[in-house]
Amino acid sequence: MVFSSDDLPPQLTKDVKRRNRKRRTVRSKDVEELISVATRAAHIARDKGFHVVSPEAIRCVEVLRIMRSLPLTPRLITKTNALPTLQFLATNGNPKIRSESKSLLCHLKGVLASS
Repeated sequence: MVFSSDDLPPQLTKDVKRRNRKRRTVRSKDVEELISVATRAAHIARDKGFHVVSPEAIRCVEVLRIMRSLPLTPRLITKTNALPTLQFLATNGNPKIRSESKSLLCHLKGVLASS
């Protein structure tokens, strides 16, 4: 069985767009806004009671988890002055907010120590 060039499929070309593998950069304004949202939510959750599972406490914990997943640099951490705010949240009466902020604080200190 002989195939002519008309029977074969066209040859594949490498016109596929490659994704940029560069890490996503985070702006200090974004980090400051996340810290502000977490702090406001923690204040509202504190006013509702420490052991009440409120939507504000859940929102604060979610924001702290988002911050932990961001690729933060030591320069960005010091520029945004995030550590004092997280130390304040680490003394919060709500156990979920307290444990998540302590975890984030430990993670950021590790980032600062590795540089």
